[in-house]
Amino acid sequence: MSKRMLLLVLVLVGCGVAATGQAQQFIYKWNDERGQIKYSELPPPAGVTYETVRKPAGFGQENAQARDLAKEQEELAKKLAEEEAKVQQQQQEQARKEGDLRAKNCEVAKKNVETLQSDRPVVKTDAQGNKVALDAQQREAELQKARKDQDYFCNP
Repeated sequence: MSKRMLLLVLVLVGCGVAATGQAQQFIYKWNDERGQIKYSELPPPAGVTYETVRKPAGFGQENAQARDLAKEQEELAKKLAEEEAKVQQQQQEQARKEGDLRAKNCEVAKKNVETLQSDRPVVKTDAQGNKVALDAQQREAELQKARKDQDYFCNP
C-alpha cells in the first residue's frame, strides 16, 4: 500500500513540475505608480496596463531541468508499477499453488474417510515399518482424524 501512495505522490509532483514549467513561459512587464518598469512571473495588480514578454534564455535551463526531473519521476513511477505488478503476480501464483494443494489434501481426506468407514480391513505402518491391522478402537480414532482433515481441507 505504501508503494501505491509513493507512486501517487511522484505522479502528482511530476504533473505539478510539468504544469509549472509550462505556466512560466512568459513574464509580465508593467510600469508602477512611480513610472519604474517592473517584471514579474505573477500578474500585476488589477487595473494596471501590462504586456507579456517571453522569458530570457536563462530561464529555459530551469524548464529543461524540470523536464528532466519529470522524466526521471515518470521512469521511477513506471518501475514501481512494474514491481508492484510482479509482486501481485507472485502472490496470485502462490495463492493458486496453495489452492491446488488444499484440493489435493481434500481428496486424500475424503478417500481416508471412505476407507475407514468401509468394512474392508485397514492396515497402517508402525514406527518400525511393520504393517499392522487396525482394531475397532484404533479405526475409530483414525476416522475422527480423517473427518477433521476433511472438514479442514474441504471447507474453506
